Amino acid sequence: MRKLSLILFLFAFSHFLFAQEKPLILITYYSQSGNTEQMAKAIGEGAQSVEGVDVKLLPIDQVLQDDLLAASAIILGSPVYNANIAPAVQEFINSWPFEGRPLKDKIGAVFSTGGGISIGEELVMLNLMHSMLIHGMILVGGDTVESAFGASAITGEGPFDLQEELDPIFLKKGEALGKRVAETVLRFR
Repeated sequence: MRKLSLILFLFAFSHFLFAQEKPLILITYYSQSGNTEQMAKAIGEGAQSVEGVDVKLLPIDQVLQDDLLAASAIILGSPVYNANIAPAVQEFINSWPFEGRPLKDKIGAVFSTGGGISIGEELVMLNLMHSMLIHGMILVGGDTVESAFGASAITGEGPFDLQEELDPIFLKKGEALGKRVAETVLRFR
């Protein structure tokens, strides 16, 4: 009986020792109109479709430094403001810890939404990527050539004008980005 108890104890203890926390994917964004939030949720759905990761979805004004440090991956989104990152997102990036480069080697990915065709979605994504590279992050793009820089959506021109919800083509790109980041995080684990 004592041997059985000892074996059970050792089994439980080894399981405890070798149990690993799931890597955390932080999806954070600024959204005044709700469009960027819709894209963030689609990205979250894609990330959650991969077993073995935890996902946290927060607007930038709710993100704590501890959230950034705990994350294995950070997916950051901004709407286009005059072909630039939204000022609130730039302020958020400027608040990231830099001393000792604690974000180095975290996976990074980006997304954007813009009110028109060729209004600056790729520019915004590239600028977000530049900031992540300064912090030493490892960047992941979308899963197709059409989403090489991340995921983006057009919200206010042509067939995409006055829609309450983002067009499914953009939401699918978001889901694919989330899934790809989750798969990448598990590979780097």
